[in-house]
Amino acid sequence: MKFLNSFQALPQKDRQRLLALGLVLLGLTLWTWNIAPALKTLREMPTQLAQLQDQSQKLKLMQAQAQAFQKSPRLPTNDARSMLQKAAAETLGNGARLNIEGTRATLTLSSVSAESMAQFLALARTQAQALPIEAQLQKLTEPAAAKTASPSDLWRGALILSLPGG
Repeated sequence: MKFLNSFQALPQKDRQRLLALGLVLLGLTLWTWNIAPALKTLREMPTQLAQLQDQSQKLKLMQAQAQAFQKSPRLPTNDARSMLQKAAAETLGNGARLNIEGTRATLTLSSVSAESMAQFLALARTQAQALPIEAQLQKLTEPAAAKTASPSDLWRGALILSLPGG
């Protein structure tokens, strides 16, 4: 009540200025907390929608691949072993040593590029139906270790794969 009496006691111009200032503050508050975030969301929506559609397509592709793997007949262990050895020899060459015991294969890497390792893992998965179950890898940084690839491309360590049981 005291505020209202003080406000009415002010000259007409001052009351108009205070009302205008109040309206400006109210508008600024509405813009900052309500309208600007909504407009930002509307502007970003097409980009986010495209990203979500891309992710959805990738997930559907991965789902189709997983279903194809589930439907494919299981390989006998001996066939899986020979395919895994062939894949290691073709893609990794002298940079890796493969040791198979039962349904587990241990791949020891000494100097292998990331691309070769990715190719090997893809072949191991699709042809030998082998799945990686443990990996201990280190990136090589010594320039002397690299002859054909840059040091950042080379890896060493061990990779344990599980072969299908036959």
